[in-house]
Amino acid sequence: MNLVKLLPSPKLWPFFYGWMILFVGAIGLLVSAPGQTIGVSAFTDSLIQVLSLSRDELSLAYMGGTMISAVLLTKAGKFFDQYGAMRTAIFACLGLGLALCYLSRIDWISSLLGPARLRTMIVLLVGFVCIRFFGQGMLTLACRTMIVNWFEVRRGLAVGLLGIATSYGFSMAPVFFDSLISDYDWSGAWLVLALIVGLIFSIFVLLFFKDEPEKYGLIPDGFLSKKTNQKINKFPVVKEFTLHETRRNSSFWILCGLPAMFGLYMTGFTFHVVSIFAEQGIERSIAIHIFQPIAIVSIISTIICSLKSDHVKIKYLAFYFGICFLFATIGVRYLSAEGFFYWLLIVSYGAATGIATMFISLFLPRFFGRQHLGSITGQAMTLMVFGSAIGPILFSQSLSLYGNYDLASYFCGAVVCCLLGALFFITNPQTTN
Repeated sequence: MNLVKLLPSPKLWPFFYGWMILFVGAIGLLVSAPGQTIGVSAFTDSLIQVLSLSRDELSLAYMGGTMISAVLLTKAGKFFDQYGAMRTAIFACLGLGLALCYLSRIDWISSLLGPARLRTMIVLLVGFVCIRFFGQGMLTLACRTMIVNWFEVRRGLAVGLLGIATSYGFSMAPVFFDSLISDYDWSGAWLVLALIVGLIFSIFVLLFFKDEPEKYGLIPDGFLSKKTNQKINKFPVVKEFTLHETRRNSSFWILCGLPAMFGLYMTGFTFHVVSIFAEQGIERSIAIHIFQPIAIVSIISTIICSLKSDHVKIKYLAFYFGICFLFATIGVRYLSAEGFFYWLLIVSYGAATGIATMFISLFLPRFFGRQHLGSITGQAMTLMVFGSAIGPILFSQSLSLYGNYDLASYFCGAVVCCLLGALFFITNPQTTN
């Protein structure tokens, strides 16, 4: 821990340390990519080949691993509230690094237990539990919650900038992972990523991650007075909600439903992106690189939303999110190479991604306060991770039963329509206290 003393206190930095928090938090989210579906998708074909599993069996193991990790996320949020951002992130990095080492030897571990497919799926499920919990779950929760704690009036701007960085970074992740696999094979690629996450970034976390600004004699947004903050903030927090109180609020479940469903759609699409494009006669290279134009649209969407988010009700941002999401499901259903629906998918998926990366970070502290934000965020992420668990198997079963991905698209579109209707009934609990 002596490494921390090498750097001055956040209060002594020549600029507001919250911007440093935003920078290191963004890197942390990018480092979580091996545990995100967009990172796992680069390894799916290799796993199917070396483990002799079907696409359905791989998707089922992924679903089980993701669901188990989701159950643990509320506990991770409470861990964050008790021990802070730095300890949570270090624990997550070490866990993710070890999980990647385990997965890099998954074929050897599986062979020790014999050729039974069920045993192979269980061994794989253990790896998926770990990378999903430590990567998509714990590390993501730590980075996002830490950033939100350092901003209030300028939270929309900060989260928007975070979304721009992560949108571009995640769009490049499949290309980067694909190049690692080409150079080092799938096993070596996971070992390289384990070194980056488990060792190099853990040191980075130890040096730069900090808890809420009040611990260092600062307040959110910098050296603004609290009186100034109250005048500028259009959505002041008058009550700090506990996790129990939050669970009793219907607006929480409706607003969490949108990113949870988008997580379902996004993981299903990303996990099977090569197969989805192949069904329409589109080659692998186009499928792998589609995330780059999507990222450009996502960045534009994020910029627009971040400029408006601090002055616009969450309800209106939710409608924008839901409508873009709905058009994305239509784009997948009628996908064709370079046709109208190809570009509809890119634009709508990118626009939805641009708001999805900031939506949870915006509405949770605005509706329920910061005092119990770790545990509340953990509950929200549990729903999102559950959704992402179902996505791959839903898309896989759609292909197995009907020979295409139409059923998955219809299901997602129908649920989104229901959520859009429910948005008319949400209210900010801060305005009713």
